[in-house]
Amino acid sequence: MRNPLFQSQPPTGIAFEIADLILLRGWANQHHVHMDIEIDNYVDGEEYEEILAFKSRCSVLHRWIMWRTVHGVTVQPLIGKPRLYTSVGDTIEALTLVVG
Repeated sequence: MRNPLFQSQPPTGIAFEIADLILLRGWANQHHVHMDIEIDNYVDGEEYEEILAFKSRCSVLHRWIMWRTVHGVTVQPLIGKPRLYTSVGDTIEALTLVVG
């Protein structure tokens, strides 16, 4: 019998597909942005299997963090509200407009 005090909740966020990580890494390199992959992280009290953190190469502050759920890909800028996108491709398109 399972002990209800020690039941683990499944994470809110799910891992990115390997192909999406490769696509995002290529985008980051092309735009001179550093991408870190943080495993088993928390945002606003929710657990995420993977969070991607993007920062310019000359800064210690993250410019965006990104995570994936069954609903899509969320991007949280350092300043501003999070935005939900349906796919990594849509996310890259939106970030490219910001970076230039």
